[in-house]
Amino acid sequence: MKRNIQIGFYLFLTVWVMNSCTKTTDTKNQASELISYEKKPNDVIKSLYLNEEGNPSWETFLRKWGLFQSQSLSETKAYFTISFSSDDVTIKNGYLIPNKDAKAISTDFFTKSITKYNSANVAEPVWDGRVYEAKNQMIVGGYSDKLNEKPVGEINSKGRFISELKGDYAAEFPILKIPAEQIIFDPFNWQLIKIKPSNGKTVEKQVNSYLPIKLYELNGKELNNIHFELENKAENNSVTLFGLINGHKFKIANCNFTNTKIVKSVDGFRPGLIEGCTQAGNSEIVSLTFEGHFSDYISFNEVGLCLNNKTVIEKGSIDSKNQSALKEEIIIDGNLSDWHNIKGTSDIKGDFVSYLYPNPDTDLLEFKLTNDEKYLYVYTRVAGAHGRTGDKGRYYWYIYIDVDRNPETGYPPTRDDNCYFGVAMGDDCEAQFEFISNTFVKTFFGFTGIGAEKEVLDGKLKLGPSYYAPEDSEGNKRKDYKIEYVMRDNKRYITHDYTEGTSEDIIVALSADASELELKVELAGFLQDESGKMLMVKGQKIDVAAGVEGSSKFYGSSMWGADSSPTVYGYELK
Repeated sequence: MKRNIQIGFYLFLTVWVMNSCTKTTDTKNQASELISYEKKPNDVIKSLYLNEEGNPSWETFLRKWGLFQSQSLSETKAYFTISFSSDDVTIKNGYLIPNKDAKAISTDFFTKSITKYNSANVAEPVWDGRVYEAKNQMIVGGYSDKLNEKPVGEINSKGRFISELKGDYAAEFPILKIPAEQIIFDPFNWQLIKIKPSNGKTVEKQVNSYLPIKLYELNGKELNNIHFELENKAENNSVTLFGLINGHKFKIANCNFTNTKIVKSVDGFRPGLIEGCTQAGNSEIVSLTFEGHFSDYISFNEVGLCLNNKTVIEKGSIDSKNQSALKEEIIIDGNLSDWHNIKGTSDIKGDFVSYLYPNPDTDLLEFKLTNDEKYLYVYTRVAGAHGRTGDKGRYYWYIYIDVDRNPETGYPPTRDDNCYFGVAMGDDCEAQFEFISNTFVKTFFGFTGIGAEKEVLDGKLKLGPSYYAPEDSEGNKRKDYKIEYVMRDNKRYITHDYTEGTSEDIIVALSADASELELKVELAGFLQDESGKMLMVKGQKIDVAAGVEGSSKFYGSSMWGADSSPTVYGYELK
């Protein structure tokens, strides 16, 4: 589906990880403009970009920096990804030939939006730092391989970055190597971007969107109550995406996968597993992607994909519903279809700190969560495969949880030892798992607060400022630091690196090709505070983010890869 539109377009639309950003640079005489703003500093910067009505405007920001173009050509395509046992299929001349008894192990759907346009400048995100507020100032934190995150400058009231760092210390921060005139701060998306001239070249931008996708009425109003279902019919080798509104079923897109050329073929990853982790399928897997076709019910305009049948729309209410609520039981079995109707957050493909390896297995694309009275359920998708390490490699997956929504308790994952990527919160509790040498090793919990092993073993914890590592950079022992523990046979044990054994409170399942993952963690596993109150209880609001880090030996690199999702702020345990 294609469209020609008149619209202001920013070359990079997606907001990066959890209100964190990066930076901007300026001239020498602006050092005197470092101030504590009387108003909120970001509002001061927004006021630099007023429209004709006198209101802060993102469109004005885009025009100011040559990122606005008046005309673009866009199209959206439908794709289906189907996983089979490798023994059940043959691929010949780019087409699938399934065996007589072949059955799809899993089916997925996504859309790809492609936009081509011309503008004076092009922009790309800067990943080597972020902007955060502290004492009513806009601080720029730069990421360093040796120094982790350190303040490297500030954003002044003109919205420009200024830094006085020089010499060997400054050389440790890749963000300071970017020419100052190329970096600008976007106060509307809380983001630092690098701009450069387009030199008249057409720019192309692609964005993939996974279920649940957004559908609109023709007037631009979003339809919030659509339930999506994927139906795979082996008898005619077809797969169809349906939408349901109050029981009324309509076709969104379909594909005959034996008559359609394969767009992409990926061999699945099958790691070694122990108790606590399962994977869909029981043999080697191949995942095949095919381009599908939208039905006549779907059209495309400047808003996006539209349901153009009024009769279908009128059959159901279009009132917004809480998509995070658990509508059906989540079964931890590696069949991810029960997540297709739960909204989540998306993370940009290819975002990585420059001193890390661009490892697709640690490149998060999606993060979702939901809960019932007993468990918190978490879903992630990566560009590659969860748990793939290569020989003697290591791979960690974790969720950061700020249980009191106070950044002063726990530890800040961006500014502590051994942390690779920006997460703006105070991390009090974690649920984790680990792979070593392509083999699942264990699930475990983490607590970061006042005290250490004794407090965790007693099960009554005190929130407070703490650290990730038990020793500082000079080797001095710390009093308060992150403690990792497991539950086995209803007993709590402290766990350390390379200690095997999984926690009975945490269960993990991988998709057939390992690109997706689901996990459930028992709320009681996060233990109690000093008064005996559970740290995670119904009705409580928490801040949550997912993170992945791993060695890149599979790709022949000695460097590590890492990524973290945008933070979900204020998630309410239902």
